Amino acid sequence: MCGISGFFNNKKKKIDKTLLIKFSKMLNHRGPDNQGKYYDDYIGMAHNRLSILDLSENGNQPFSNARYHLVYNGEIYNYKDLRDDLEGFNISFRSTSDTEVLFYHLIYFGIKETLKKLNGMFAFAFFDHEKKKLFLCRDRLGIKPLFYSIKNSTLFFASEMKALVKNIEFKVDNVKALYSTLGINEKSRYETVFEGLFHVRPGTYLEYDPDGLKENIYFDLTDLIDEDNYNIRKKESFSNNMNEFENLFSSSVKKMLMSDASMGAFVSGGIDSNLVAIEAAKYSENDFQLFTANIIGKHSEYDDARQLSSELDLELKGYCFNPEYFLRDLAKVTWYYETPIVVHSNAIPFSNVSMLANTENVKAVLTGEGADELFMGYPKLLTKRYDKFIRAPFHILDKLYSLIPSLKSYMSGGGSAGIEVLFEKASQNFTRDLIRQKGLKKLQFLKESERMDHYLTIQMLNEGLISLLWRNDRMGMMHSIESRFPFLDERMLEFAINLPTRNKIGYGLKFHNYKHPFLLDKKIIRYSAKNKLSNNLIYKKKEGFPCYGLGNLNIKPDFFNDGYVNDLLKLNNSMQTQFFSENFDKYHIAKFAALDIWGRLFVLNQSIDNVQDRIYRSMKMVY
Repeated sequence: MCGISGFFNNKKKKIDKTLLIKFSKMLNHRGPDNQGKYYDDYIGMAHNRLSILDLSENGNQPFSNARYHLVYNGEIYNYKDLRDDLEGFNISFRSTSDTEVLFYHLIYFGIKETLKKLNGMFAFAFFDHEKKKLFLCRDRLGIKPLFYSIKNSTLFFASEMKALVKNIEFKVDNVKALYSTLGINEKSRYETVFEGLFHVRPGTYLEYDPDGLKENIYFDLTDLIDEDNYNIRKKESFSNNMNEFENLFSSSVKKMLMSDASMGAFVSGGIDSNLVAIEAAKYSENDFQLFTANIIGKHSEYDDARQLSSELDLELKGYCFNPEYFLRDLAKVTWYYETPIVVHSNAIPFSNVSMLANTENVKAVLTGEGADELFMGYPKLLTKRYDKFIRAPFHILDKLYSLIPSLKSYMSGGGSAGIEVLFEKASQNFTRDLIRQKGLKKLQFLKESERMDHYLTIQMLNEGLISLLWRNDRMGMMHSIESRFPFLDERMLEFAINLPTRNKIGYGLKFHNYKHPFLLDKKIIRYSAKNKLSNNLIYKKKEGFPCYGLGNLNIKPDFFNDGYVNDLLKLNNSMQTQFFSENFDKYHIAKFAALDIWGRLFVLNQSIDNVQDRIYRSMKMVY
């Protein structure tokens, strides 16, 4: 919906207004429809508006009165219900926006009560002049981004890192920069690669006043674990469980279609986005459009998306993405992505689909993100329970080697195995295991053999989903497109977290997928799509939006000359030559190149055009 930024000095020290203007300018792509600001010496709040509800000037932000000020990014889907809560306060509303409802609800009910009631995705800053207190709040899953830093008693905040790091001095943590080649940064709930710059964690709000900073947790996914609801669903038939799913999903899609601007959906031909499009078609006007990327070559899923549009009688707009476009857009997309592109190479075609939607005057889209995490859609999750059988020969050898510790150490490569996992856990401050322990403790009503399988839903929402939300936000907002996620409605979260695993994974004799031949992923979703879609779309295996990417790059050694990676690793020319002569997989070299591109843009402050010129000179796409 928008971009927000600002600052607050809790010692009443004046901060130059120019800084606020710079923040806002850096976020114009997030909200090109209006730029609003509130400034009073030591407090500044800026808002870049993408107008979706109440397109008039009455919806512009900040919302302010003599005491309170609000800048907000997101959508509150139950704002009409919250507006009913305010009937007895004699408020003269100036708009029909959810922002104004949020503003007054915070004033009359307070932060804690309001956050309990909000259903939606949001990040907002709320300032109380009388108490000299700033609140920074973020939604339950971290769908909307929000960063902050405290320097010399001033708290700075923004929807994107670049607004802060390009206008305030930050040092890069070199160790975390190296972590980023493992794709860790965009998976983080708290840390960033910059020293002293942090995410507001999902499900938390910060209070900053003359006494300092306080972090408050108002939501944790484990809060949704409910033994009674689980047992009810376990006793009910699969048909009843599916009816509940369909009612919840229909309600979620319907409310996420709320908009005064044109909407559409991103589809791939996969079951998740298909189901979203099916449901949206029931409630949408004729101008509802479908958008997809046609990845030219072996990765194309365009025919499936086209079949979907034909079956729904909805217009499909496709962006033809040639493999060479990966190089064409790599520097620019990295700038908007804000981390090295090593996890989601498909961020680049994603950005092009967003651009296409923007050219069609669409401002918000529905997507299928979250279904895989909720309903066991990843092959590794399905086959995890069979690992002990698949790996049995290795376990036997491991036990034999354990009889002679020195032999085991030698055979395992000196104890280096698992170091990548260690790095990833360290980058999350080892909170992953703490969160897991808490979740497994709340699942003690299950048999011990069932707990970990059941907990995987929460683990994937806490970990894997974060980077997908990062991609959707950055690549959508790059072209002023807001993404909405019907599968991530809170009622749907509760349903999935308390749904027996047997209703997520189906068993049979049919060869469904070579990765899990006799197991059916996302059973409840696929069964729900029966009689709504053709079988080939219902049982289409998960592709994961594949595209040509880092593994297809040939990179010349001179690409790294005078670059960030050379500086980070202190490489001279002979060392650099050795780096390329070690016969490393070209994919791994490309990951360092992705880090170098990021470093040139964010650390060495080179322009997008200059970095792109270097890419063209020293890289080639091979496919």
